[in-house]
Amino acid sequence: MMMRMIMIAVGLAAATAVPATSGQLVYQPTNPTFGGNPLNGTFLLSTAQTQGAGVKSGQQQTPDLSGLNSALSNLGNLNEGSGSSGSSPVIVIENGSQVPTNP
Repeated sequence: MMMRMIMIAVGLAAATAVPATSGQLVYQPTNPTFGGNPLNGTFLLSTAQTQGAGVKSGQQQTPDLSGLNSALSNLGNLNEGSGSSGSSPVIVIENGSQVPTNP
């Protein structure tokens, strides 16, 4: 048992004694227009073509927010909705005291 502990300690000491090495990070562009590998050109072109034409400059497409508007319209109505008792909501603190949310 003692020999096993010694071997583990020697192994850990040897593993931590090896210096860490690293290399310098070098930027390599992907796009051949900016100095990247010319063989990437056809792949990048086919990827761009499969994404579609996109939206032309100056043509803004606005998302449909009708569901959000209807959900937010009832946000301030405290006494409406299912399960409402008609009173303001109350926050209960650990020591038993109650604080109304809108005093």
